[in-house]
Parts: sequence; C-alpha cells; structure tokens
Amino acid sequence: MKRVLIFLAAAVLVSVLLVSCNKKSSPTSPDVSNEQQSPTTTQTTVNAMTSTVTEIMSATSTSTVTPTMTITETETATEIVSATATSTITITATCTPTVTLTSTAANTPNVTQTAEESRVFVYVDGGTFTQTDSKKPQSFDHTISSFYIGKYQVTYELWYTVRQWALSNGYTFANAGREGEDATFFGSAPSANQFQPVTTINWRDAIVWCNAYSQKYEKTPVYYSDALLTTPIKNSADGSFGNTVNAAAGSVDNPYVNWNCDGYRLATEGEWEFAARYIDGTNWTPANYASGDSAPYDTSTTIGDYCWYSANMNSTTHDVGGKLPNALNIYDMSGNVYEWVWDNWADYPGDSTDYRGPAYSVSRICRSGYVQVDLMATGLRNASAPYTEYWGCGFRLARTQ
Repeated sequence: MKRVLIFLAAAVLVSVLLVSCNKKSSPTSPDVSNEQQSPTTTQTTVNAMTSTVTEIMSATSTSTVTPTMTITETETATEIVSATATSTITITATCTPTVTLTSTAANTPNVTQTAEESRVFVYVDGGTFTQTDSKKPQSFDHTISSFYIGKYQVTYELWYTVRQWALSNGYTFANAGREGEDATFFGSAPSANQFQPVTTINWRDAIVWCNAYSQKYEKTPVYYSDALLTTPIKNSADGSFGNTVNAAAGSVDNPYVNWNCDGYRLATEGEWEFAARYIDGTNWTPANYASGDSAPYDTSTTIGDYCWYSANMNSTTHDVGGKLPNALNIYDMSGNVYEWVWDNWADYPGDSTDYRGPAYSVSRICRSGYVQVDLMATGLRNASAPYTEYWGCGFRLARTQ
C-alpha cells in the first residue's frame, strides 16, 4: 500500500511540474511591427562608417526563462526558449517560435535628426524586379546586386563638412551648394536649416564630392580620370565645358568607375528604383505610387504622409526624414527634392543585370520628384545636363560594400 501511495504522489507531482513548465516556457512572441511594444527596442547608433542598422531586443520573464533575440532588418530571427524544472524528476521543454521583422518596424518620421543620423546607410538585399517607366510604356526585368543606400538625402550639413575638408585637400567645385531651396547665401556655414537637403549643385559636383567624402574617411574613391584607376577626379569646375558635355573618356562627364570598391558614389537608376519600390523582395510598390504609399499618386489620401509636395510643403524644402519611410526604412524617396543618380539618359534596354545606362548621353537622370504630385511616382524619370544646377535637386549616396 505504501508503494502505491508513493507512486500516486509521484504521478501527481510530475503532472503539476509539466503544467507549470509549459506555462513558463511559452512566452508570447513579441510584436516587432511596433517599436512601442514590449520588449523595448534599442536602436544602435550608427555613424558614417556604418553599413547596417541592427536592432537588439531582450525580453526577461519573471520565471527562470530569459529569451534573447537579435533581429536584423529584412531577415528572420528565431527565438529559442528553454525551461528546466527540478524536483526528484527533471523535465526540459524547448519551444521555437519564429519572428519576422515586418516593413513597419520603424514606420515613423525621424523628427530628431542629428548630424550622425544623417550619415546612416541601409543595406538592400539584391534581387530581380520589373523596372518600369510610369510615363512611357516601357519596362524590363532588372537583376540588382546587393548594395547600400543612404537612409536620407545628403544634408547641407554633411555637404558643407566634407566640402570644407575637400577645399583644403586639392578639390575644386563648380557650386558651393545651399540649404534646401530658401537659403540666401551659397556655401555659408550651416544654420538652423542645416538638415535640409543640399541643393543647387550639379551632377559633376555630386561625383567629385563623393570622391572627397571617400578620401576624407580613408575609403577608395570611385570616379577616376584614368583607366588604371589611380587618379581620382577632384575638379567639377565648368572650365571650357560649362554648357556642353565632355564625352572624352576620363573626363568629369565620362569618368572611369571602380564599381567594386568601398567608396561613396551615386546610386544607379536601377538601384534607386529597386530601393524606392521594395516591399519584401517578392512584392513591389507599383510604379505610379509614391514610395511607401498604398495607392496611386493621383487618388491616394495618404500620399502626404510619405512625401513633401505642393499640397503640404508650403513652397519650401524641409529637413530630411520628416515624413514616413518606405518598407526599407528609407526616407524621402518621393518628394522634397530630386536626386541625381548615375545613369545617362536612354530608353530602357532588354532584361539586364546591374544595368548602368548607356556610355554617353547629353543628360543624366534625376529621380525622386519635386513639387508636382505626379512627380511623386516611383517610376517617374527625369533628366538634366550634368552641368545644370537648381534649387530643386540634390542627391543621395550609395555604396557597393
């Protein structure tokens, strides 16, 4: 009889421990689609040398279970939770919920812009999409290699900082740039509007400045005057080609390019549109939508949440990052100002991999859009001569590695 009672008591104890362990080892998967939910999220600080943005999330229960997750944008994080209960019997339970970081993980305007934040890059995993012209009936399947792109348009503060260093290190620029659209003085010290995009610089200025930025931070410049890639281009002054395009190989209008180095450069048109329309690598924002929006530009009731344009900009440019980002957490891919990209203007080719435009054209392509609502479409193309500058155009950085 004693043995029977002992056996029954042990069975009851095992049942209680199993119930208790199951309750303690099954925490609810955290909602990573909203950074305000528990567990709390700490955004790592990233400077100009940063390649990725990583979010570290930790959750601690009141039991002996302490799950820890590391989540990187566009990837899947798996949480492993183990619980051990000990008496005369030891029971171990393991559960493995999978948590996917959604495109709305940081879907808020960045209203606390700083110089350090303005230098952040976003990693874009490569793939194939249908690059589409929203105005002309042309498109092609374009395979893009992985790359990095600036989270923000280049600010005047960053432009000024690098340009001051460049002027002391053998660089010459055609234009000094200014703070957005309204600044009275060109090339002046940054003011309260320092985080507006730099404007009134031409395509030549942009690539020369990229070389200066690379050299300032000991990276390899991208644009060269010689085929051996030994002499970086340092001069964007108009010279004898102030109103014409210099087609000579190695000129500022037709440089040799080191596409495989770690330096700063302009995005190609394909890279720019890939990042602007990206949702999850399988689905893409239609070419007649603003970047991040959920309806065509001409019928959308939320387009003003994603871009500065005529209906909300009050006839002026604004600090970068003031509207909602797109699915890759990139800001102002539609609106605020146009952005110079690398490619010469031409109609689209057939299906291609890492297409970079034709070898020569009298115009370089601008993307993003300025003022008019139809220019907010992610498939909208525009172009201008590489020696042209005006207050509605700036640029955004890219990197290969």
